[in-house]
Amino acid sequence: MQAPFVATVSAPPPGTVPPPSPGAIPDPVIGLEPAPTLPPSPFRRPGGSQANLARASAAPAAPKTLEEELDAIQQARSATITVGTTIRQHNGAGGMGRMLDVETPVTVDFPVGDGRAYVQATPVTLRAGSVGGDFASSSQFGGGPAAANAQQQGAVGAPGSQNASGVGVAGGYQLSGLKLDLGVTPFGFRYQNIVGGARFDGEVANEDGPRLSYGVEASRRAVTDTVLSYAGTRDSRTGESWGGVTATGGRLRGGLNYDGYGFYGSLGWHSLNGHNVQSNSRLSGGAGFYTQLIREPNRTLTSGLDLTVFGYDKNQGYYTVGNGGYFSPQRFVALSVPLAWAERQGRFSYQIKGAIGVQHIKQDAANYFSDPARQAQAEAVAAAYGTQASYAGQSKTGIGYGLALAAEYQLAPKWFLGGNFSIDNARDYRQYKGGVYVRYALEPQTGPVPMPVPPFASPYASE
Repeated sequence: MQAPFVATVSAPPPGTVPPPSPGAIPDPVIGLEPAPTLPPSPFRRPGGSQANLARASAAPAAPKTLEEELDAIQQARSATITVGTTIRQHNGAGGMGRMLDVETPVTVDFPVGDGRAYVQATPVTLRAGSVGGDFASSSQFGGGPAAANAQQQGAVGAPGSQNASGVGVAGGYQLSGLKLDLGVTPFGFRYQNIVGGARFDGEVANEDGPRLSYGVEASRRAVTDTVLSYAGTRDSRTGESWGGVTATGGRLRGGLNYDGYGFYGSLGWHSLNGHNVQSNSRLSGGAGFYTQLIREPNRTLTSGLDLTVFGYDKNQGYYTVGNGGYFSPQRFVALSVPLAWAERQGRFSYQIKGAIGVQHIKQDAANYFSDPARQAQAEAVAAAYGTQASYAGQSKTGIGYGLALAAEYQLAPKWFLGGNFSIDNARDYRQYKGGVYVRYALEPQTGPVPMPVPPFASPYASE
């Protein structure tokens, strides 16, 4: 697990730009990233390529007096409180793939011994809209064609709006290269799942050659693609409930870091399971190259080349009972060129990240139901309406892109205001995300503002 998203004070003392931490494996700039990555908080669905660009190390800072050093240490170990709101929206069919996700995480981060701990509470509201009332649309949800036929005949009502709300809680601890967290998906959702993880990063020093960095992670994370996969749902026409999917597994990462550039790679496997949902598995990998084009105390520019590959055993991207409602292609390949610029001007820090490349998606055809008897019934009912009880496969190649903006301003010695916005098309649909937050530090922060901008995102939403 990465540090919680508010843990800016766990960085080096204010006034310095942190070099890559020991064992840090580079991560992509943005976009083209539906494959799993290391989440910055307990509920975050793995949502990025394992191959992100590393932070650029800065030019050496000027020597400090002992008093300045002690003051910097006190500032860096200050407890913080962060409150903000994030909004995530992507298109899709009403009541199914469509998603409006509004979350308001409240996080308290504080030193414990030689490490840092955090506690977090996150109110979450999900809106997917209503399932279409026509037979073709309503037959692709829940009970399928049989339930849609009963609805058309007036025997049952429509499924209605598919919404969910609740409050999730979590806690975590970080000490050197070890990061631990444990939490639960929001209370108030149809299903609650225990989630968490453990991660260790290390580095092998080499005076005469590149630094070898490595990482190992084991985790169980919520799959937050849709209301179905995230919270679970119910078909009121049949009384059946299903969903609430988690991904459980691990990942190995490694890198060779030279002075100003490096190479990285990763390999992961996860088992995906939900309530009344078919089991599934995912194999993922990534590799890439990064180079630090500019690395100065107040500005950095990093670019490179990133390859992401992953695939699922089954296509579970649909909404009849037994399907998980999450993006699960049998093959996904993306090759992108990322670019990241960060700059600090006085009390203001900002970052611009982008990527463009090509992505290929292949998805197998899928039946409405895995049970043969139920599938046969669905096919018979669908045929009477001139439709089919199956989802067509697809194979397509196109342009993938992503753009993200983030900024933070120090309002007063203890107060920071920040915000961000991003857009990408990396999951076979266009997604928008944005957020604003306020961070309060218990100790005055008199050094330069952090650079790059400390990440702020929903604990659940992918980046």
